Amino acid sequence: MNLKGRVGLSQDVLIEQAFQERCLLLQEEILHNPIPAWDYARRIMYDAITRLGRQIEIETALSHIETVNDAPGHDAMFFRHANIDAWLRYGHMYSEDLRNKVKANMLHESHFQMDTGTENHKLMNAVAGYLTAQSWPDWPDANDVKERCSRYLDMYFNRVCRFGQGEFDSTTYSVFYLNTLASLYDFAEDRDWRERSASMMDWYLANTAGEWLDGLYVGAHSRDYHPIHTFNYAPAGTVAAWLYFGGKQPNLRTGEPHYSIMNTLTSYRVPDIIVRIAQSRKQALVHVETHDLTLNTEPSHDRHHTTMLTGGSDGFKGHGYISRVGVRKYTYMTSQYALGSMADGKQGDVVWSGQLRRWSLDWLSEQPAGVLFFTHPFPDFGNPEDSYVSNWGGSSPYEQVVQYKGALIALYNIPKGEHYTYGPRKPFPSDRDPYIDGFISGTAILKLEEHESGWLFCHCGSVLAAVRIMRPYRWLDENDGHRRLRSEGLQNAVLIQTASPSDYHVDEDKSAKDQCQLEKVLARFRDAMLKHASYDASLLEQSTPTLSFCTLSGEVLRIAYNGERSVNGIPIDYNSWPLISNCYMYSALNSGKLTLRHGGQTLKVDYSEGSYAVANQEPHMADDIPVEGRWEESNGNQ
Repeated sequence: MNLKGRVGLSQDVLIEQAFQERCLLLQEEILHNPIPAWDYARRIMYDAITRLGRQIEIETALSHIETVNDAPGHDAMFFRHANIDAWLRYGHMYSEDLRNKVKANMLHESHFQMDTGTENHKLMNAVAGYLTAQSWPDWPDANDVKERCSRYLDMYFNRVCRFGQGEFDSTTYSVFYLNTLASLYDFAEDRDWRERSASMMDWYLANTAGEWLDGLYVGAHSRDYHPIHTFNYAPAGTVAAWLYFGGKQPNLRTGEPHYSIMNTLTSYRVPDIIVRIAQSRKQALVHVETHDLTLNTEPSHDRHHTTMLTGGSDGFKGHGYISRVGVRKYTYMTSQYALGSMADGKQGDVVWSGQLRRWSLDWLSEQPAGVLFFTHPFPDFGNPEDSYVSNWGGSSPYEQVVQYKGALIALYNIPKGEHYTYGPRKPFPSDRDPYIDGFISGTAILKLEEHESGWLFCHCGSVLAAVRIMRPYRWLDENDGHRRLRSEGLQNAVLIQTASPSDYHVDEDKSAKDQCQLEKVLARFRDAMLKHASYDASLLEQSTPTLSFCTLSGEVLRIAYNGERSVNGIPIDYNSWPLISNCYMYSALNSGKLTLRHGGQTLKVDYSEGSYAVANQEPHMADDIPVEGRWEESNGNQ
């Protein structure tokens, strides 16, 4: 779809038209997708809502809703949210019998408890409970349920916009923070809840916009089921971001695109400034985030007595969803690729690593699987029968990283005979898999050179990457044509250096054939790396493994396992990081305020009048954070 030819239309009109086109396309694809037996109860509800939204096959859609209300299945919160949304949108079309079935299914006080479960489960229950109590005010439990759900939503909104999420930036679950709030925005009778739900959707989408690259949801992720599927799959959260921001279309005949159906029907519209920020990638920028913190006065997610205070007198601590000291994210964005990572504490701080993607290099490609990362294999639930190694899912609790711009060190220190008992999963032997694996795309990497120095040099079309594994490695072929690079040993490290291919092009390359151009560009990058980059791994096998890396541009990254991480000798003080910051947006930690600027336009999302009142804070970034692309007045208008 090319919007540039639509002469005379303002940018906000173009953004709305493109959004509407994606909505229609998504609806059509949902209706064409088969409904698997194992997920019938959930899928058929979203399929029915799609048909009712399109006003086609209405009787079929209503019969499907009745079928599910006769047997809702075990995923009750998914059903309840879809059921109340369908009721409020299309209940006027229901038969009396179906109306009674819906009412009977929804009016159970025990449904709407938020004591246990994941963040997305709790939010679904809270929104469904609030709208259920509103819909049937004569229900004896209506006032109690409405009050309980309102209290949870108020607490959750205020924590997220001050301290970030626990379930942050999930390529799957981020959709549920958008589709539930779309329902609340459309149907809450209380104007305050409509405004608050819209502001929270603005916050979620702004947070996502900082890591959106033309169809790629890049950076580190709290829950990522499909780390090696770049464009050949449609994770639910990635589909929702594509719906709002555009870019290369995911394969909507796969995955879970149906969860975004509410977002194609809602009257909520993302502010066009957020869309423009998501699409502005002409220059490189650094995007940083903080997540998984809470106030000292609030309970931690894991209820663990060692959940640590990290804010000192500022009064906040680790929330304990992913890490007991919170999470700090760093993503280097260019127009063609992104390198992203997270810092999540020391060994023992990580609560849930089985679905984590701690770091990855992602790039634009016509091929699937434009991604590179390494990991020490670790299962989600600690079950040795899980196919966790072949699935590439999860990141080890024994991996720590440091990053600056397009360079990164990943350090591994796998203990002998330890059982991972820090989180809610089953204990699992730390050294069951005494190696690290690297995912090497068999198609998106166009040229790979193994140099005698030990470096691997990769031309990926959109990015050049140099990779150095500190221990010997061997190649394992995957069934899908990709390759697995395996390096044995309990202590290991990987260095990553990236660069833009355009930086190593010269004019005479234009006359060369494509393959010859690739080789010439890669050779210049290789020569530059061998001349300017260096590392010191002499302390890698000590009790405190330590590694330093002088990057291509001369910065020195250093990391000591469970110790200090620094850039150019300056320790990184993660506790001083803001909530969100790049050259287009800024939110100070615990401020409840997010300011966005782009092209002379400013948007302010303000939650500072919530239940946690704090003093106003001006946009700034602490001087000791080694981050380029800081918030500046001049940059905000780019």
